[in-house]
Amino acid sequence: MEKPNIIDDRIEAMLISKITHYRSKIRSGFRNRHNVVWPELSYNIVTGDIKNLRIWLRMAELIETAYGGPFTTSTPYVTYKAKQLSQ
Repeated sequence: MEKPNIIDDRIEAMLISKITHYRSKIRSGFRNRHNVVWPELSYNIVTGDIKNLRIWLRMAELIETAYGGPFTTSTPYVTYKAKQLSQ
C-alpha cells in the first residue's frame, strides 16, 4: 500500500484555493467596478488579479505536465476543480 504524499496534496490544495480565490476576486471586481470612488484604482486591482490568476494557471499547467498521470488533458485537473468550486 502506497502512502499518500502530503506535500503533493498540499500543493494541489494550494493551487486550487489560489485559482478559486483570484477567480472570485476578479468577478467581484468586475461586478463592483462602477460603484467605486476611484475607478482607476479598481481597474489596476482587477488587472493585477488577472495577472496573478494567469501565473497560478500557468503553474498548474507546468505541474500537470511535469507530474502528468496516465491521462493528459487540455485542462489540468487543478484548473478544472477550481472552476467547479468558483461557479
